[in-house]
Amino acid sequence: MKGKLKQGEVLFAEGKIEKTEKHFMSLLEENSEDVEVLNNLGVIHYQKGNVEEAENYFLKALSIKEDYLDTLLNLADLYQGIKSWQKAAGQLEKFIAIENQDVDALNRLGMFYFEMGDIEKARIALKKSLELNPKQKTIKDHLSALTHSTEKPIAPSIISRNRRPTVCVGLPVYNGGNFLSQAIESILSQDFENIELIVSDNCSTDITQEICLKYQKMDKRISYHRFEENLGAAINFKNVLGLSSAPYFMWASHDDMREQTFIAKCVEKMESDPSIALVYPRTKVLDANSKFIGIANDHVNADQDNPIERFRHLIWEIGMCNMLYGLYRINILKKVRTWDETLFVDNLILAEIALLLGKIVQIDDVLFVRRLTRNYNYRSLDERYEQLISEIQHNLFSEGITLPHCRLTYAHLELVNYAGIEKSEKDFLMNDILKCFKTRFGNKMKYEISRAIELIHNGYFYYTWNKKQSSNWHSGNLRTNDYFHIDNLLRHLREALFIFPERRDLKDVYGMCLRKVFNFKGISP
Repeated sequence: MKGKLKQGEVLFAEGKIEKTEKHFMSLLEENSEDVEVLNNLGVIHYQKGNVEEAENYFLKALSIKEDYLDTLLNLADLYQGIKSWQKAAGQLEKFIAIENQDVDALNRLGMFYFEMGDIEKARIALKKSLELNPKQKTIKDHLSALTHSTEKPIAPSIISRNRRPTVCVGLPVYNGGNFLSQAIESILSQDFENIELIVSDNCSTDITQEICLKYQKMDKRISYHRFEENLGAAINFKNVLGLSSAPYFMWASHDDMREQTFIAKCVEKMESDPSIALVYPRTKVLDANSKFIGIANDHVNADQDNPIERFRHLIWEIGMCNMLYGLYRINILKKVRTWDETLFVDNLILAEIALLLGKIVQIDDVLFVRRLTRNYNYRSLDERYEQLISEIQHNLFSEGITLPHCRLTYAHLELVNYAGIEKSEKDFLMNDILKCFKTRFGNKMKYEISRAIELIHNGYFYYTWNKKQSSNWHSGNLRTNDYFHIDNLLRHLREALFIFPERRDLKDVYGMCLRKVFNFKGISP
């Protein structure tokens, strides 16, 4: 059974929530009173946002084993999440009756009592915590405030570190040696201490591994993972998300930094409104030599209750995508489905959140420090796309002729098409997307289309951004895989035609490709 439990935990760490649930349900059929399985199912449902189902599993586990510590903490987390402070305190009281030396649990209990308005019990819990660990400066300050104030003060952030971190910071990295230490230290020095830092190394060839292992030995909040080959940034970003189980999540990059209050202020804002999906601060921008450039104009007005308005503001106003590195509710972020739809996946993820998942809110504080280290001196769009594909999604090199900005536009149209909104709203948004993307990226899309048309007329139906090619177009001896290359090209041309239906030259090459597919091995249209 232990091996099966471990298998389920691995699935959960990989972010495969549905598979994990099925796995543990099968184990529950084998033994309906296995408290570990019941506890894990509770965690899964809580992760999915199914609070009532999660509570039922936790309560069933405790009815079988009332002193099961993991479940007592998990149920306290659940009640804290829905601000049921009395119930949350009740679970922690049972936990502390068994583990009476647990400083973190006492700090949390103090917070719960405070939220209930029972200042005296809050004082007792925090005083006991300080007796066990007198070095907690933050707790000393809060206890002093509680002791000398006759009025209820503003709610303190007095959770030190409980067993499950509140915030996971996922840091995907490849050859980040130059700035990685600064990035890691800016995370570890946050005044919000209840975090974990998951580093996923895309098989770096510099000193990245050495740096990560050094910090992992220094701080138990760090876990380090390494791929055996470089799989591209997109997969690495997904990997750190899949490895996290904290209720809040944020991505970090190896060359950016965060001010000390970044996480605390984002958490505070997030907890003020359950409809918020993403919180991000303002950004200070540095060049590759760490010279101050200015404060980014990166505000996007996407905090409305109306998802249509959020989406429209997002697509028209988004620029540097600094908000990608803000704080997310992890149960919302793991619902994102558009990971593999486009090279510019950051734009599409944020658009999906705005339209389908919740508000995106910026706080006024300048807490994010972004360093511009990418090479922006590319000589042509071809060179730029080659660079981006090399960094982000290697598999796109194998697709042949692609139209990245046309694909981005069409992916937004698909997102709206599958959204659960009225048909009239879909029509309105689709027209707005076409207007927006033609305005913002029209020249890039026209270049991509003209390049594709020229390649096809010159006999190429397969020509990657790193210049791998096939030129059998006019030979009449197409191979089976050529059929699939042309069919894939047809899809990209069809999407471009939806955006630019007036282009006669685009229709002509689409017809050429279509006839080539129909003529393959005698297939009739």
